Order: sequence, then C-alpha cells, then structure tokens
Amino acid sequence: MNSLWGTIIEVLGVTLPVFVVIAIGYFIRRKKIISEEHVPVLNKLTYNFGLSSLVFIQISKNKFSDIFNAGLIKVIFPSYFTYILIIFCAFFFTKIKIRTRSAIIVSSFRNNMAFIGMPVLLYAFGRLASAKASVVIAILLPLNFLLTAIFFQVFSIKKAGSGTGSSGLKTAGGDSSAVSSQAAISNETGKINAGKLLKEMLLDPVVIAVAAGILVSYFNIRLPKPVINIFDILSDIAVPLALISIGASFKFFHIRSNFKYITIVSAAKLIFFPLIAFLFGKYVFKLESLDLISTCILFATPVAVATYIQAQKYDADLDFISSAIITSTILTMTGWLFFLKVLSPL
Repeated sequence: MNSLWGTIIEVLGVTLPVFVVIAIGYFIRRKKIISEEHVPVLNKLTYNFGLSSLVFIQISKNKFSDIFNAGLIKVIFPSYFTYILIIFCAFFFTKIKIRTRSAIIVSSFRNNMAFIGMPVLLYAFGRLASAKASVVIAILLPLNFLLTAIFFQVFSIKKAGSGTGSSGLKTAGGDSSAVSSQAAISNETGKINAGKLLKEMLLDPVVIAVAAGILVSYFNIRLPKPVINIFDILSDIAVPLALISIGASFKFFHIRSNFKYITIVSAAKLIFFPLIAFLFGKYVFKLESLDLISTCILFATPVAVATYIQAQKYDADLDFISSAIITSTILTMTGWLFFLKVLSPL
C-alpha cells in the first residue's frame, strides 16, 4: 500500500506541475496579459526556437547507440498504422458531417508528443528518456504532418464534390498565410501536390533539428561550448513556453455539443492507442523498460495544438478540435504514467 501511494504521489509530482503551468497559460490569456492575437505568435516562437533547440540538444548530448533502438522502430510503425487504419475505418463511412468527420479522425492520431510527452518524460525519467522520445518524434512528426494534410485534403475534396462547401478553405481572420500554406500542398485542380507537401514537411524546424541532432550524435561531433550554451538557453524556454502556449490556446467552447465524439477521441488516445503500442512493445518485440515507457507515454499524449493550426488551412471543424485538445489534455497520460510506473519501475 505504501508503495502504491508512493507511486501515486510520484506520478502527481510529475503531471500536476505540467497541468498547473498549462492552467497559468489559460489564465494569462483570460486576464488579457497576452491578447488572443499573440497566442499564435507564442506557439510559433515555442515551436521554431524553443522546441527545436530542446530536441537538437537532447539528441546531440547522448550517444547514438543509447537513443537509437531498432526495436523501437519496429514497434512504432505497426502500432501507428494499425491504430490509424482502425480509426479511419470506424469513422470514414459514417454520416457525421464531413468537416467534423475529418476533425475526429485527425484528432484521434495527432499527439502532442513534443509539448506534453517530452516534459513528462524529462521530469519523470530523465534526459535519456527525453532523448529517446526525440527519436520517436523524429519518426512520427513527418508522418503526422503528411497524413494530416492528406486526410484534410481528401475530406476537403469530398466535401466540395458533395456540394456542401464552395472552396473547402477556411482561414482565421482572413489570414492570407493560411491560403498560401494551403497552396503549398494542393494545386488548382484540388489534387494533393506531393512535391510541395514534402518540401514543407522537410523544412519543418523540428524535423531539421532532429536530423541535425542525429548527425551530431552519430558522428560524435564535439560542439564548441558557446554553441552548446546557446542551445541550452534556447531549450530552457521550450517546456514552460510550450505549456503556457497550450493553456493560452484553450477555449472552452462547444464541448457539450461535441461531447460524444470528444469522449470517443479521448478514450481512443488514453486507452486504445497506447495499448496497441504496449502490446506490440512488450509481447511482440520485447522492448526494454525505458523504450516501452517512452513509446507508451508519447502515444498517450493529448491532441496536438498544431492540429488546430494545420486545420485552419481547411474547412475542418475547428470548434471540435479545440474542444478535443482541452478534454484530452485533462484526461490523458496520468493513468498510463501510473500504470507503467507500477509495471516497470525504473
């Protein structure tokens, strides 16, 4: 019993500060310390500089053999595609509104691994777990980006074909950059432009940071101390800014009207997605403890805020996505962190 309470206290010690900082971000926006117009800027600053620096420095400071595990790769792909296939088949042929259907499917597999998963792993299990998480993120980030664009584009074309929408596009406040981004992944005929989509994906700052970090780690390159200090300073802002930006992005609208499907999405992310990874990792590929924990925690993370940002390029249901972000953030991860702590204590 003492061990159980000790584990509960340990888990709360990791997750409670994370959610408190998220709540601080929410009240900062509510009190208009930062305006709503500044929230996207905060998200971009966190993603482009803080998160990219954190990912790079975490990978580059560890030996390549410590963070790269072929078994980890074997678990990620079957878990990821099995889950997406099930979710897609479950919702694609339903009679839910097309724009909501696309939001449900994408919200079900887009995980906030970087802004939520990495801080939890860093504080719960240390830098090595965080570095291993970076490799998982490196693999899944381009896939998430690609599949999100494809799903939204497919449903956008489907909606246009059904006559339920005119342009299939929606921008926040008439933001021309959203239209520009949309042009980067589709051509005038409504077909996916694979070349431009690939270019946009490869130029993502986190993808670049991961690739650079892997090169430094693999070739055991010794970075000059001033360079390390610069990335250390920038990486220190990643976690607090990421959590604050998530809180500042929260909007408690339309949760009640979408309660049924938000509950399904949250349950899928909390139980089904990490459970698939757990079964593949523990019983099929026999992952070591830290690799198994890192993978399951990352797969149990809530809907990524970037999903909302990317959805603005299409006529997706933004209200559903924002509600799913809030609900899944509140419900996910704590249970799996507790379960894995009990099952595989480190």
